[in-house]
Amino acid sequence: MKLRGNLVVLGFDGQRLSAVWGTVQKDRVRVRGWLTAERPADVDAADAEAMGVWVGQAIKEAGCSIRQCIIAVPRASVVLKRLSFPALAGGSDGDLPGMVHLQMARQLTMPLTGAAIDFVRLGAGSPSDGQPESTEVLAAALPGEHVAWCRTLAKSAKLRLRLVTLRGEGSATLFAQLSYTQDGPVLGVSVTAQGVELGIVAEGRVVFSRAIDIAPPTGVEDWPGFASRVVVEAKRTRMSYRGVGEIRDLVCIAVLGDDSLADSVGKTLGEELDLPWEAVRFPNAVELPSEMDATTRAGLAPLIGLLLGPAINRPTYDFANPRKAPDASASLRQAALAASLGLIIFGGGGWLIADQQRNALETKVTEAKRSYQSYAVRYLHQLRTEARIDHINAIREGNVEWVSHLGYLSQSMPPADQARLELVSGGVHSGVGFVEVGEDGSYINAKSLQSGSWIKNRVIEFSISGSATREVSDALRADLVASKVYLASTRGADVFNKFDYKLTTSATSPQDVLSKEHDEPKEGGES
Repeated sequence: MKLRGNLVVLGFDGQRLSAVWGTVQKDRVRVRGWLTAERPADVDAADAEAMGVWVGQAIKEAGCSIRQCIIAVPRASVVLKRLSFPALAGGSDGDLPGMVHLQMARQLTMPLTGAAIDFVRLGAGSPSDGQPESTEVLAAALPGEHVAWCRTLAKSAKLRLRLVTLRGEGSATLFAQLSYTQDGPVLGVSVTAQGVELGIVAEGRVVFSRAIDIAPPTGVEDWPGFASRVVVEAKRTRMSYRGVGEIRDLVCIAVLGDDSLADSVGKTLGEELDLPWEAVRFPNAVELPSEMDATTRAGLAPLIGLLLGPAINRPTYDFANPRKAPDASASLRQAALAASLGLIIFGGGGWLIADQQRNALETKVTEAKRSYQSYAVRYLHQLRTEARIDHINAIREGNVEWVSHLGYLSQSMPPADQARLELVSGGVHSGVGFVEVGEDGSYINAKSLQSGSWIKNRVIEFSISGSATREVSDALRADLVASKVYLASTRGADVFNKFDYKLTTSATSPQDVLSKEHDEPKEGGES
């Protein structure tokens, strides 16, 4: 569905209404007005009719006479799932809506009754390691009561509801151009009046996102504290993204807006995450009023991005009119009607027999559907239970034997008159992944609950530093490398009479590696 002409975009956070309206043309958007207003205390946010009356009056008083509207829903209201399917014949999407609905029904924990499910296609997965080409989609589900709330609100506000979509899609539209130029995912940061939205954008699409309820600072003195909180949430987002099995790490940070607050947040994130950052501004296709200041532009950027999407024909979620699976039984019904007409014409007796047979078949189909639904629910429950148990077992795998590691490092050090160890520190970075074994024996991301299993990924890291001559330091490093217990690397520049090494290993104890080396047959010898 193409959206053109005059449109108003509405966004809600329970306490505040944000609205932007303007004219959408092909490859161009002209913003004509905007509004931010606090919800009156006597208007209940759960009462869609009362909210609609207030919204209609508020935008009318602000000078907006546009009747077509888009409602932006926050990330917290939507369930996002990245799904993978075998490549579709001929690139057709005919069967894709039904496949998405079935997969979402298996994975969602919320009831699907009345829920709106829609999706956008991602780039097709390339065949590798013997795996066939796949079709990647990002599916989204909005609860049915939220869809009904949006429809009632629009009707009470005397607006024509054209689109209900995810607010973060507006930010993704503005981040898309930057993501296409990067060799990996981009962390998009959008600071709005409702809080902070963090989205990981790859190839123009949000593949992972979180919404954080952090009120924007009211004064310049509060900027450092606000930026620090955003850094903490950005690190959590990065870890969560890697925790769902993504291999590629972030390559840069994009902050939406050109005001001083966006600059402060971007610099702090870049320093703390050790990544380059860039401020994302509106493209030339967007014409903004001259009186709209930088802070307002940054706060309303996601809504303006939702106006830009239709202008450039960017596919997006539409919870008001979600894509539906084709009616596979339409041809069967047409044939049945034609046959019924022929039977009526050529003999009522034959029609009666056919009708009885049809009723019997429909009864069997109904019973088969009922049995399938019952077994499908039980089967899904069993798969989820097994996955949870395997997940717990993977997390509880053996702990690191720190004393053994420290003892081994102590034994590896030169005599005290040759070297002095001044600092030893250690840590472990661990996580679990849901994988399956490929045809070549390597691990790949699991595509279903049936084929996958949980494994634990762990990296143990030590930092040792102290004083020693260059010859002793080099000998110490050579001994550590030769032991094959650790991977050793130098931290910082070489300094005379100092050493500073970083040691990494995956072994819980040095004995795991040493015993393995002892058991392996040596070249030219006996086992």
